[in-house]
Amino acid sequence: MISKPMVHFQRCGPFHEISSDGHEKLGKQALDMGDIGLPIYGYKDKWSDDIPLMSFVPNSRTAAAIGHLFLDFIEAAGGISIQMTMDKGSEIGWQYVIQDTFRTTFAPDIDPEVYPVCRLIKSVHNTIIEAFWRWLKDKLGRNLKEFILIGKRERIFSPDIDFHVSLFYWIFIPLLQAKLDEFRLWWNHHRVRVQIEKNMPSGHVPADAFAHPKNFGGIDCRISVPQAAVDDMRQMLTEEVGSRESHLSWFTLEFAELAEQVYLHIGKPTLSLETAWGVFQQMAQPIADVIEL
Repeated sequence: MISKPMVHFQRCGPFHEISSDGHEKLGKQALDMGDIGLPIYGYKDKWSDDIPLMSFVPNSRTAAAIGHLFLDFIEAAGGISIQMTMDKGSEIGWQYVIQDTFRTTFAPDIDPEVYPVCRLIKSVHNTIIEAFWRWLKDKLGRNLKEFILIGKRERIFSPDIDFHVSLFYWIFIPLLQAKLDEFRLWWNHHRVRVQIEKNMPSGHVPADAFAHPKNFGGIDCRISVPQAAVDDMRQMLTEEVGSRESHLSWFTLEFAELAEQVYLHIGKPTLSLETAWGVFQQMAQPIADVIEL
């Protein structure tokens, strides 16, 4: 029997190893605002230090939600990494299956004994992304939390009024995600400190190494995944656990339509983190009037 040749990588680069993890510092327990929770889930490239995707999600602890988010990541990236490093939480179930299926299908010659499909470790040991979460908390998280807690402190938000939760998400999620995107952009374009002992890029700009690995002695290790395959996997996931919208949407389509109508009715005031709670107050009573009809 002739064994098929196995691919070996003499040099690594972006998409050699991607770490993923959830961040709960703005979760329900931290905010203490009833059902309001703002978990974050992110992906970090080990070789370049680049953050390709970081997003607020309604729930970072369900396999269905993270499975759909992982497909978003693959769709945006055009492929998968050789290895995924994840914690051992229940939320990684579908992500693991998707990574394993796509790597087996589109890179069958990569030896899994040499380059594992996935590596599962405790979250606290996932240092590639855990260190980033500390940066996020210190540079952005505390500031965002202060804006959010104004509604609780000034009794604008009531966890006992059902539509207050949906209205909070309708107003705040786009604003918070924009701030998260700004921070991700800053991180990807800041210069990493020099580490002489590091056998990967050092003293570099993550986005540069991620986009131009040859300039840093690396290669693009991305395993291409056709869009048709992503679509097929999305359909299978939807049939098994429900649609992307059912797991990654923060409010119903019906509430979104009502909120849009009310926002238009009050003159579409400027929305920012500084004005968000004022707009919340302007919208709350008209929405309550419609709901009570």
